[in-house]
Amino acid sequence: MTGIGQQDDVRLLKYRHVQLNVLSSTQIASRTSKILSHLEEQPGEDGKPTVVSLTARAKAASKLISITEIVKRDLAARDIRCYQYNALDSELADIPRDRRAKQPADPVGGAEEDEESDEAFETMGAPTGPTKKRSMPVMTIYLSKVPIKELKADYGEQRQ
Repeated sequence: MTGIGQQDDVRLLKYRHVQLNVLSSTQIASRTSKILSHLEEQPGEDGKPTVVSLTARAKAASKLISITEIVKRDLAARDIRCYQYNALDSELADIPRDRRAKQPADPVGGAEEDEESDEAFETMGAPTGPTKKRSMPVMTIYLSKVPIKELKADYGEQRQ
């Protein structure tokens, strides 16, 4: 991730920050129970409240949202207030190039092309390298039992 990781460490120094990733292969039940166990822990000797951050790439974002909603529903059933902050960022990723050869377009209406005009243009070569760089979205959801004004200022706040 480009901006979230380092900036959050500074903003969340007053909190016990637990970072978890959500992948498409992540089990919803196990991740949900892990988040709940972290949020239900009492502050330790340092007195820092816990903030859990869940991060997922675009393909697993729907699973991230499902896990978050299950956690919020479970906390609401126990009358525990939960604060949620949503951050959307991007990261640079290498994705494979499409190896299909593009078919030249047929002339419209069967008209013959002017051979003189073709000589004036030169076709470009194939792109180099097996991958191309793309900016891929990354979603991070922060959950806490206490309000976090640093995150509220940047991302807004949802209470339950």
